[in-house]
Amino acid sequence: MKNNVIVKRNDFLRLGYSLTIMEQRLLLACISQVDSRSKLEKEDAFEVTVQEIQDIFGNERSKQFYRDLELAADRILTRLIIYKKSDTVIRKFHWVHTVDYIKDESKIILHFHPDIIPYISEITERFTRYKLNDVKDFKCIYSLRLYELFAQFQGIGSREITIDELRLLLDLDKKYLLYAEFKRCVIEKSINEINAHSNLTVKFNEQRKGRKVIAIQFFFVTKIKKLPQNKIDQQKATIQKTSTEEREMLIEEFANSRKRFGDAAVIPEEFVSILKQQGRW
Repeated sequence: MKNNVIVKRNDFLRLGYSLTIMEQRLLLACISQVDSRSKLEKEDAFEVTVQEIQDIFGNERSKQFYRDLELAADRILTRLIIYKKSDTVIRKFHWVHTVDYIKDESKIILHFHPDIIPYISEITERFTRYKLNDVKDFKCIYSLRLYELFAQFQGIGSREITIDELRLLLDLDKKYLLYAEFKRCVIEKSINEINAHSNLTVKFNEQRKGRKVIAIQFFFVTKIKKLPQNKIDQQKATIQKTSTEEREMLIEEFANSRKRFGDAAVIPEEFVSILKQQGRW
């Protein structure tokens, strides 16, 4: 499941919401099972076990892990998504319609709310796609939201967001009202985590109006994957083998030239020496 893909419509990323880490993990594990190209019905159920959550996001074995996941399953029913349709109209809707937590099997079964279904299914254009494996190690609750905002513009490599818009997207309400606190606890903490654990490297600049920071410009690139040492050694061996084969082919070609053109053939001294050793000169 780690290699599963998360797909969301781009307009969904403009909606505001706030989730705990365990709630994020639960939803990601279920959304990654959705075939984003097919039609999703209200009756379609998605199952995930505690063991699967542990396997994807870390091998935590404590009783606290079970309690946190059960609590997440309970609270996800109350979590709201905020859609600011205009300055005077704000719409709110839920993530899920029903949730069952089966204690004996340590399993969760959920149905997505009808209002969320259009954002994660029957998607053919204007969507953001990323691998579950690239976000599985996040611990800060804001890292995933910022990562998604970057992934949406990954082809461009930069994105500018006003502070007010970012606060709305993160559903911060009255939290971190001082910019210094917001920068330290939200921006820097999330970016450090994205840089350390995802496939992106992110930097940012502050846009000011006078002394006040009014927006942040983010810059991001996809990391170049480093090959494991065993793969590097295999490639080196292949190169060396290929070089040896090519060298033998050149020697053979020069030997044939010697036969055809005699002393008129122009052959590098290095290969003359080899041909002499082989008795072919």
